[in-house]
Amino acid sequence: MNIMDVVERISRLKNVDEFESSIGDILLTLGFDFWVYTVKMPNSFEGNPLELEVFHNWTSREFVERYATIHAGNCYKFDHLWKMETPIIYDDKFIDRDIKMIKMLKPESAAVIQEEIDFGFQGYGFSLSTHGKYGEKGVLTLSNGGSNGGGRRKDGIDAISISFPLASAFFPFMHMKYIELKGWTPPGGLFLLTDRELECLRWAAGGKSAWETGMILDISERTVIFHLANAQKKLMATNKIQAVARAVLYNLL
Repeated sequence: MNIMDVVERISRLKNVDEFESSIGDILLTLGFDFWVYTVKMPNSFEGNPLELEVFHNWTSREFVERYATIHAGNCYKFDHLWKMETPIIYDDKFIDRDIKMIKMLKPESAAVIQEEIDFGFQGYGFSLSTHGKYGEKGVLTLSNGGSNGGGRRKDGIDAISISFPLASAFFPFMHMKYIELKGWTPPGGLFLLTDRELECLRWAAGGKSAWETGMILDISERTVIFHLANAQKKLMATNKIQAVARAVLYNLL
């Protein structure tokens, strides 16, 4: 399996059912027993009745339900992955630390980690995170299902070294494809910025003050501030810096 084959296969998917089936096949060929792909959407998305969706190959419905409703809010690993882009590698050192941390975590978090261990989702593997251009977060976790036994240990370490580069390369594309198939779109107001609002944002992104932008565009400083405030409101940003960041994220600039 190579990255181009995986990307081509994902690009041909036509609906969510095909996505779940094909992604499951792809992930299982990477050498792991368990996989889970979790998607977290911004609450403001249109047509988005759920904040969290989970795809997996577990057989326990009870564990999956608890995972979807509790895990993301109480697992320190997921908290890290939602906020950061840094992958987590599950090796000897991490697994030992994970088990020790159960005694140090708040009860809700400890219960989630213990459930992972009880259901076999505590072996060698890794977790990756990514996000789409509208803030859709995705986390992909692969595990070989257990850390006991010399053979399983070697299999797990080998799988990490072989599969990690490939998964890191295709996961962002896989995540974008899922968002496309779901048909989730951001609020329409995000794309109703006027030309002048975009101009003011563009100069703000370049480090210009409202006064400097006004001189460049031959308008008053007050008018620049007015346009930036409107853009900030449409982008649901709390300040000018966040408005510029979101405009860049949404490919508006």
